[in-house]
Amino acid sequence: SMADILEIHEFFVEGTNQERSHVLLHITEPGTPEERAKGYFFAVAEINNGPLEQIEHLQQMIDDLESGYYETDDQPGKNAFEITLEYLNRRGHHVLQYKNAITNCLVGVLRGKDLYFAQHGHPHAVLFYQSKDGLEQMEVTGGESDPASGQLFPSVMQGQLNTGDYFYIATPHVIDFFTFDRVAKILLTRNTRQSATHIQKVLGDLGSELSFGGILFHFPTSLDMPKTGKRPIQSDDGSAASLQKLASQEKTTEEIMKSSVVSNFGKKWQAWRAIQAEKTKKRALENVQEKRKRKMIKNQKGHIETNFRPREDSKEPMASVMLVAFGRGLVWCLSTLWRLIKKTVIFIGKFTIALILLITNKDGKRQDVLRVWRHAWYVKKEKFSDMPMLSKILFVLTVLLALVFLGSIATFKIKTSYAAKKTAYNNAAQAIIDKKAAAEASIIYGDDSRALLLLQEAKAALNGLSDSGKTRKNKKTELAKSVEEALSKLRKLAVVTSELVIDLAQQNPKAQTTGLVQIDKTMLAYGVDDNFLYKIDAKAKTAELKDHTGFSKLSSASTPKENDFVTFLTGDKEIASYDKNTSILTKKDITYPNENSKLSSICVYNRKLYTVDTNNNQIYKHVLTQTGFDRGSLWLKDSADVKDAISIAVDGDVFVLKQNGELLKLTGGLKQDFALSGVDPRLDRPTIVWTYNNVNNIYILEPTNKRVVMTDKTGKLVAQYTANEWKKPTGMIVDEAGKKIFVLDDNKIYKFTF
Repeated sequence: SMADILEIHEFFVEGTNQERSHVLLHITEPGTPEERAKGYFFAVAEINNGPLEQIEHLQQMIDDLESGYYETDDQPGKNAFEITLEYLNRRGHHVLQYKNAITNCLVGVLRGKDLYFAQHGHPHAVLFYQSKDGLEQMEVTGGESDPASGQLFPSVMQGQLNTGDYFYIATPHVIDFFTFDRVAKILLTRNTRQSATHIQKVLGDLGSELSFGGILFHFPTSLDMPKTGKRPIQSDDGSAASLQKLASQEKTTEEIMKSSVVSNFGKKWQAWRAIQAEKTKKRALENVQEKRKRKMIKNQKGHIETNFRPREDSKEPMASVMLVAFGRGLVWCLSTLWRLIKKTVIFIGKFTIALILLITNKDGKRQDVLRVWRHAWYVKKEKFSDMPMLSKILFVLTVLLALVFLGSIATFKIKTSYAAKKTAYNNAAQAIIDKKAAAEASIIYGDDSRALLLLQEAKAALNGLSDSGKTRKNKKTELAKSVEEALSKLRKLAVVTSELVIDLAQQNPKAQTTGLVQIDKTMLAYGVDDNFLYKIDAKAKTAELKDHTGFSKLSSASTPKENDFVTFLTGDKEIASYDKNTSILTKKDITYPNENSKLSSICVYNRKLYTVDTNNNQIYKHVLTQTGFDRGSLWLKDSADVKDAISIAVDGDVFVLKQNGELLKLTGGLKQDFALSGVDPRLDRPTIVWTYNNVNNIYILEPTNKRVVMTDKTGKLVAQYTANEWKKPTGMIVDEAGKKIFVLDDNKIYKFTF
């Protein structure tokens, strides 16, 4: 009967942070006649900030409560649920021993329409019942269970559900998003399954760290059945208690062996049932009076007037008729499309499974699949054979037209895709041509920096240009060649023929020279790991070796314009001086403002020594003394970064070359607005910068691209030089007046003119 029907639906959403929130949801549907007599067991629990072992304890407790309930017989004065709960309360300390964890739990059973449940913490349980104004609600869980009792479930609540009632259970955080009023509105507009699904979907879309769970019980009335999508579960006892007979009780587990005491919840529930019964009687009386009013009465003309009002014979507007027809047609099209999609998905699913079984022969199913396919083919063939000739012709024509239609769509898609790709390719190629033309125009107007930027963008765009097919490959090669030619002009790169002055490896097979310095017309070659100083006569192309074993690691050198001595940096911060008359290297005194100084480069200008301390991000200025140089003063006054400086040059201003290719200009200890422009490719780990007050340009040596870069004093590119003979040049001497540059490369000294 209708009163025997029970709907049970659950919702569950797992949060993103299981350590913060973990929800357990448990519903047991009875299977055997003995279990069906005891009804349904359910549990909803949430643990916040609880460890894994507490969750395991709680899950085990719920499992034990379930098995104990179905295996325990009722006794006079208390049922199996109360008996089992009393036993489990003795072991509740396993769940409650974690101080930082918050546990909320509700367990219960539904036997027919009799409801028994117990709570711990703040779970939510609400009774929704029908009234004249819609669904009314009553929360049947009280405050938090008394923690002083030391028991997990100190009391048992007892009540009874009627037909049309909803019993709703949820974890505490669900109310943050679904108030009881909102749940009532959902239940009024959806069936029970849809309501649970809707709540689950909304909570799932939150993407919250928290987990949510709940259960919805409902005894539907006959009015509920049309909106019910599936036949609900039936209970076995067939009882249908009236509104007036519902009662509730609360028993503490300590008093289960004694008499039962009616709880506040029981009193509220009984009072509500009495009011509900009175409302039912009142509604019945109002219905009778309404029916009497609707009885047919005679009017003065003797006609019979009823509540029925026939439709007036008037034509509807054409727009309304068309709109209704369009709506019906749209509904039919959408429903037809939905059925087609549904059948297609089912067919693809079955075909995929069959194909997998055919390939893998899982459980020997290959022959079964082949047998089914053969039978299906035979059935289709027989149906086609039994068709009338006209139907066969129409069927074949339909198939052909469908193939032609699909082929036309595929051809159109392919042509459209090809046209789009062709247009994109042409646009990309034209953009490269336009950038090259704009760069050439910028060169004419002397804006080399903009021209370089445009050509670099064109070169980057070329890398993404397709070269599939011979035509496109030739086009890309042609564009790359034209861009490279324009870049070569803009780079001002000259490949020079360099003359070999001397090969120091012939003088010393173990030579490891890395630097060059000049005093008068004599060149000195040195190296960090070489124990000799090489005195070279460029005109005679000879070299004299000078042992400097006492001065290891010569890494930087500088000659003042007076050409009376050469200062060498030895090690991290020692100074040595070379006398041009005696060709002797002697140690000189020097100290620094910081004891942990580590020098990377030195330069002598106007009889002052400038040193770069990379350890303390500072430049020192030392005054010449009789025994060397003084302690030095802090010359750098702002926050310029010289921690990775590798070379320094002075012409009144100080130029500092960094490993990343950046060149700083400092005046009076302050950084100036200065940058290299037009240098392409960018400097990559350069080693030397050189200039002086009586020269026009700045010269930079870069081993990576084996080139000498010349810029003016504003940083604008003047020229670049390279030679096929060079491998990785590391030393350089510039004679700007004589238009000559000497380059040290792999223990060989080359000379070229510019």
